[in-house]
Amino acid sequence: MKVLMSGTVLIRGVWSGGSGYIEDWVDVIWPLNFLQRAAGTLRLGLINPPEPGPISIFLESDNNTYLITLLEDTGDDLNVRAYDNPTATAKMVEVLGDYWDARMLTDDFDLVVKLFKEFFETGDVSRQWLS
Repeated sequence: MKVLMSGTVLIRGVWSGGSGYIEDWVDVIWPLNFLQRAAGTLRLGLINPPEPGPISIFLESDNNTYLITLLEDTGDDLNVRAYDNPTATAKMVEVLGDYWDARMLTDDFDLVVKLFKEFFETGDVSRQWLS
């Protein structure tokens, strides 16, 4: 599947980033692994998304805390699907300067990789993970 990948990373207090078309999972796993230990973002967007259907998956990474969202076209509107962490308590956590409910966040990087791989391979993520 061909997707548009874009991202940013904070290195020594300076933000940098870029974007490009990719067709190989290896091109996704490298920046994902980099963000395991760094602050930044990564987005995969479908080139010709279905209407209605998923459009893109987005990751915000900060201090080993990850926010994963999926943007989809419902036919009438845009919807953001997010992870629902069943073990988190209701508190606000800072990720890249914004505060998010801890129940939307994970520290499980293997889960992040799994969700991005599912999106890369199928163009969607099971509602079991992102609802």
